[in-house]
Amino acid sequence: MATLQLRSPDLQRLLRRVQRPWLRYVEQRALGRYTLLAGRLLEQLARDGQAELPSGAGHVASGLITRSDVVVLLLADSPAGAPARVLKLPLTPDAERSTTLHRQVVASLQAMPMLRSFYSLMPRPLAWGTFEGQSYYLETALAGEAASDLVRRGTAPASFKHDAVRAIRQLHLGTAQRRVIDAAAFGRLAGDDLATLYQHSERWPSATLVRDALQSLEALLRRRLIGADLPFGWIHGDYWPGNILTQPGGLGGIIDWDRALPNQLPLLDIVHLLAYVRKMQQHTELGEEIVNYLLPAAFDQAERALLDETLGYYGLPDDPEFWRAAIYLYWLRFAAANLARYPRLQNDTFWLSKNVLTVLKRNLI
Repeated sequence: MATLQLRSPDLQRLLRRVQRPWLRYVEQRALGRYTLLAGRLLEQLARDGQAELPSGAGHVASGLITRSDVVVLLLADSPAGAPARVLKLPLTPDAERSTTLHRQVVASLQAMPMLRSFYSLMPRPLAWGTFEGQSYYLETALAGEAASDLVRRGTAPASFKHDAVRAIRQLHLGTAQRRVIDAAAFGRLAGDDLATLYQHSERWPSATLVRDALQSLEALLRRRLIGADLPFGWIHGDYWPGNILTQPGGLGGIIDWDRALPNQLPLLDIVHLLAYVRKMQQHTELGEEIVNYLLPAAFDQAERALLDETLGYYGLPDDPEFWRAAIYLYWLRFAAANLARYPRLQNDTFWLSKNVLTVLKRNLI
């Protein structure tokens, strides 16, 4: 049995607390350099008549460096003005690929006439390329603030989940096409993710039991999904409060489209939203909320009404076994994607225990 890396949550929090001032200092120094570069870039774009930039525009209202290694600068047309554009400077090859995917997805969706009413919720690409050796991407800014902080503080509008579901439903229904899932479609829907979990599980504790749980889960998915007539379409792919902007009166927009995909089950976006809101409110791991919240459908009255409405719009079965299969499919996508994207998690006992093993143990019950 492979030895897994030990991780103490208390130790990790202590290390982050100690490192935070230094990291903040380093980030501010870097932001200063990139702000100067942004000024030169915007002057060049304005001289060239690109990006709908008025002469002298491009005051940096705020900036940050994301965990995915992208410098994000909010630009206003005047020192006191509201942000009108967003400049992204990817710092790594992965960040550059992600930024390019975001731009391509947004451009593709905004070329679809059936999504015309949805356009206002997406940023619009303005300019992209390389300047002084740095890749850049400029797009329109959307109104509002990310809902993540509001959800964490418990100050999100009471209608937030309702508004968010109804907004993304425009994308889902506008691109939906119903198909019967055959063996080949099941392979594309779940096969690769199952293979990823089977491969990694050989090195985890209680590998035999884990494999038995995976086989039981696969049997449920095959039984309930193969032969089912379900809607497929575009999904956002990371529809959580941090990617949803709120403003007085409703949503301001939806950002970060790099994980969007066509030919997916729209319900996955809705489940992801509900799971992340709950996770942020309870300060738990996603796997814990899958077991304690999603699988038993432990929803309040408003959430239940919203889900019933959603199942009706999408023409999905309203029965416990289909719901269970849909949640396990969502978990499978989440677990496999994170294990592939962040290799350190493959040997992280804390993350595995809270997000993988606890779900598989639930499947054995």
